[in-house]
Amino acid sequence: MFRATRVLSMAVAQKTSTGLVGLAVNPNWRVDLIKLYGETLKATQTHLPDCFYRTSVEQITNFRLKVVTEHEEEDTVEKLINCGQVEELIEQAEDELFLIPKYAGNVTPPPTSLQSRFSSCALRMATVGTAGHAQGRIMH
Repeated sequence: MFRATRVLSMAVAQKTSTGLVGLAVNPNWRVDLIKLYGETLKATQTHLPDCFYRTSVEQITNFRLKVVTEHEEEDTVEKLINCGQVEELIEQAEDELFLIPKYAGNVTPPPTSLQSRFSSCALRMATVGTAGHAQGRIMH
């Protein structure tokens, strides 16, 4: 009887601390992650379909969303995703959501031809070379 009670109490035990300063336990981690991953996938739609950043974020987010929706156990999700505790995964998802619009606003369109790539590169090199030379130092 004692053994069964101990096993049952271990199964019901909930995490009381993440062990990380400033990061509280989130009892609704699964609902929050599913919501954040959905918002992330929606937010990436502002990027061009062949944008490397977009495809990378979508692949990672789709994988994590699949793991979270298929598994309800916190330990299993943490092991399969292998990027920290579920509370850390929430912070990562929030950070990505914060970054997506900033990245979208700073992406320059790709050059239309090989010629424009070279002229763009040459212009940057000339600017750096002039700035470094004018100040009497070499720019690396």
